[in-house]
Amino acid sequence: MFKKAFCTLLALAGLATAVYAYNYDTNLPLPGKSIADTKLQENTLFTAYMFAHRVASPDCKNFAIIDTAVSEEKVDNKWQEVWTIKACSKTALVPINFELKESGSTYAIDPMGVRVLTNN
Repeated sequence: MFKKAFCTLLALAGLATAVYAYNYDTNLPLPGKSIADTKLQENTLFTAYMFAHRVASPDCKNFAIIDTAVSEEKVDNKWQEVWTIKACSKTALVPINFELKESGSTYAIDPMGVRVLTNN
């Protein structure tokens, strides 16, 4: 019992260290032309930043959403936005599909749609 609790505590400490080792410069509402409400933006942040981590250099610690834009207009409560995320020397363009339903909002990121700009 003690061993299991101790291992769980170590795992949680490691997760907390990993999360807080990065700087996420995020103010809500996000900059740009997003039509997602503030709560939906907040719910989407972590997933969008995870895609920026995938394209950033291994030593990158600073991330910021610097722009948002609607890339497919809202039709039947569905639309797409592209969020521009600065990750040190790279910029990730992350397309996010949103849908509003009676049961709540959903979002999805297509990993194959993420684009990277290098900043020289």
